[in-house]
Amino acid sequence: MITDRVSYEQLLGISGCLGLALLAHVTALPLWVLAIVVVCGVIRLLLARRGSGAPPRGILIALAALAMPLLFLRFHTFNGLAAGTALLSVTAGLKLLETKTQRDIYIITLIIYFVSLAALLEGDSFWLLGYLIGVCWLTTATLLRATSSGSAHGWQRSLRYGGRVLAQALPLTLVLWLLFPRLASPLWQIPSDSRTAASGLSDTMSPGDITQLALSDEVAFRVRFDTGVPPASDRYWRGPVLDTFDGHTWTRGTSGTGGAPPPQEPQGPAYHYTVMMEPHQHRWIFMLDWPSTWDQPRAELSNDYTLMQRDPLSRPIDVVGTSYTRVQYSEPLKPGTRRRDLRQPADRNPRTQQLAQEMRGAHPDDMDLVSAVLGMFHQQPFYYTLTPPKLADNSVDEFLFDTKRGFCGHYASAFAALMRAAGIPARVVTGYHGGMLNPYGDYWILRQSDAHAWTEIWIEGRGWVRVDPTAAIAPERVEKGLSNAAGADDSLASRWQRKTPWFAGARLRLDLLREMWRERILDFNQDSQRKLLEFLKIPEPDGQKLVLVMGTAMALVLVWLTWQVHRELAPPSKDVAGRTYARLCAKLAAAGVARKPHEGAEAYAIRVAHERPDLAKTVTALCRHYSALRYATPSRSITLGQFQASVRAFRPKRAMRTL
Repeated sequence: MITDRVSYEQLLGISGCLGLALLAHVTALPLWVLAIVVVCGVIRLLLARRGSGAPPRGILIALAALAMPLLFLRFHTFNGLAAGTALLSVTAGLKLLETKTQRDIYIITLIIYFVSLAALLEGDSFWLLGYLIGVCWLTTATLLRATSSGSAHGWQRSLRYGGRVLAQALPLTLVLWLLFPRLASPLWQIPSDSRTAASGLSDTMSPGDITQLALSDEVAFRVRFDTGVPPASDRYWRGPVLDTFDGHTWTRGTSGTGGAPPPQEPQGPAYHYTVMMEPHQHRWIFMLDWPSTWDQPRAELSNDYTLMQRDPLSRPIDVVGTSYTRVQYSEPLKPGTRRRDLRQPADRNPRTQQLAQEMRGAHPDDMDLVSAVLGMFHQQPFYYTLTPPKLADNSVDEFLFDTKRGFCGHYASAFAALMRAAGIPARVVTGYHGGMLNPYGDYWILRQSDAHAWTEIWIEGRGWVRVDPTAAIAPERVEKGLSNAAGADDSLASRWQRKTPWFAGARLRLDLLREMWRERILDFNQDSQRKLLEFLKIPEPDGQKLVLVMGTAMALVLVWLTWQVHRELAPPSKDVAGRTYARLCAKLAAAGVARKPHEGAEAYAIRVAHERPDLAKTVTALCRHYSALRYATPSRSITLGQFQASVRAFRPKRAMRTL
């Protein structure tokens, strides 16, 4: 008697596929949602193992009545990506608990496909795409096993057939991806939780803050230069400018507000480049010092020359810009700005203020004073380390006179404090320095370990001048733990690359793959479709022509799919044994012994043995095997597969002619 009821094996397979699909949401869904699905699946599998059916409907209604209000309290809606995914997940768990027939398996399968699509919209990793394709492949194979008539197909056959189904759907997928009309922005623009973005630099800096970033290998942004690449001494990527100092912590105060930036006069070459920013929780965009042009309409330059977007960078963006690494200011410093950039608490760091006054008396010229302070860092036993001692409220005093150990933030803070105490306006700039060249993609990678802090001082007649006091530290005074550093201004990423070149090369290739994925897939938008139509030589491409091209391509793909389905459903013109025997006859004909139309297999073998005694034994055996497989009852002497292998291995040579 044929039954439509599901078996334990079918439930186990579809439950495993559902679990794999939900695994992609493990960091996004509430834990109690996943717990409901797991409990429902375990209960249903235990009941099926004992031969029992689904639990009473009252239990299902009670669970649904409990889950729906919890979902609404958590998300305040049932719409949207996050709330919809949670609702689908709970529905899948409840449906699994009540599964009785094949129709229930079909519904759960559809939910798995939708949950997988939701995970793809939430994430932007090509690894995630590969994982979800694998989940859909396994789900399709499980569905084929569950719906096969008679005994279930083996996993190998089901996976092979499921893979063929997915491969046949690929052309239609490509047509829809490339030609379905897009909005001006990419598809991956669904708002995400800002907590998922990397934080990176903030608008405050205390001793040790950047030290923690230096231990991170996460990518902050990538840069591709259109023209020449500036030297390492000029590759400073400008971020938050900190102008307020309380003796311990530097804070971004009013330097970023208050009108347009003061005019500058370029003093060197212009560098054209594209910054490919990774998301973070702040509004600034890291541009090469000093930016002059950019292509983001929602970004503007603050009066301290930091490029700021209106909203936090919750999604990756590309910014095409131009910068001059050497500039000069044409206007004097405003009195209010001068007062702000000289201000520091009178009751903090008294030894630093006394040192600044003494050095100022010995060096009345501003640049001479700068050289003297940098010489102090170079000549005295100051050390560059990732594990500096903790500092109290008078952090600059303790660093300059007691510990003499610190990271870039310690040196930038101490230098700026000395300059202010000596009467020179100063501020701390945070950002990134250097970078690692990816030779496989011809772009630079700036990681969190490249985070850096330096100082800007105001020199009359020149304007703001960048001074990096960390670069004054002698290379031999870089403490152990920084992995064979060549100098204090050398990034941790580049040191790590020199230490493990083979693994670093593999990572650079992988990073290139990620960047291609972002450029070709994630950022594919309306402008990309227009360029595609131009590549196809379509004159004056517009939306109407895009729809026509898409319709034509879909029609061609559907015709091809129809032919594929017809070929699979149509009965084969010959059986396998007959096709294999025809291949044997073709090989013998090429050797000079063609089969005559009236000859059967046995008669043909006799004639071949008479004309080609060297082939007699092999051909006679193969013809007898064919007759047995085609006309007699199944024999254990040889199988169809063995017969096919023997014919493939048979390679007769043409007989030599005799004179």
